[in-house]
Amino acid sequence: MTPEKETAAIVLDCRDQGESDKIVTFFCQQVGRLSGIAKGAKRSKQRFVNKLELFSSLHLTYSLPRHGSLAFIVAAELQSSFLNLRKNIALYNAATVIREFMLIGISEKERDDRIFEILFWALQSLDEKRPHLSIVVIFLIRFFEYIGYRPDLSHCLHCSRPVSAQGRYGFNYTTGCLICAACSSQGFQTIIPLSPGTIKLLTTVQHQPLDRLHRLQFSTLALEESLNMLHRFGRQLFQRDIHSWEALRREGK
Repeated sequence: MTPEKETAAIVLDCRDQGESDKIVTFFCQQVGRLSGIAKGAKRSKQRFVNKLELFSSLHLTYSLPRHGSLAFIVAAELQSSFLNLRKNIALYNAATVIREFMLIGISEKERDDRIFEILFWALQSLDEKRPHLSIVVIFLIRFFEYIGYRPDLSHCLHCSRPVSAQGRYGFNYTTGCLICAACSSQGFQTIIPLSPGTIKLLTTVQHQPLDRLHRLQFSTLALEESLNMLHRFGRQLFQRDIHSWEALRREGK
């Protein structure tokens, strides 16, 4: 084993391993996504009790093996359980969508402090009972940017004309770019309609500092358009269904 290390961490997954152990996946501030084994966690009365629940924020102590992929979880100190996420079904479903994107979009040990910050911000905002669908939209816009797939919402991909308040646009989820009405009339099958107001709001999400994002207010139309766009874009990007999405939309209605 290498020397012990410490980091802030958020629990993304936890499953039983044998009679007494647990395999836990975290997203950590210092190392990125990290999977480790918590020996004796199922029988622990002190070290791990009530600390490895989904979405919990921890101060984690771990060590890395010289061979093999699983870290050894030495200790975990609970910072916040984000308890409201497990008491309110709408908040839980929103957090589960965020969790699924983290699990499918992030590889092991790819550190990115921006992703840790937006993940913590999103879970904390949900725990404070801020509008859950808006939090999902804001998280995904920033998440896609941080993993290298920032939606381009500034101009039409084909004619290069900048977005105007009077224009009509769609988002091509295969390219991640906007298409104006004139260009879309030429025939594109992968376009999601976006109103100028929604485009302006999403552009604001891309540029505002993190501590101002909670001030943004989404209309019903902006939420519907944004969620539709982000769902299709995510499915296209990862080439798979987002299994948690159906529950999110059902609770959001």
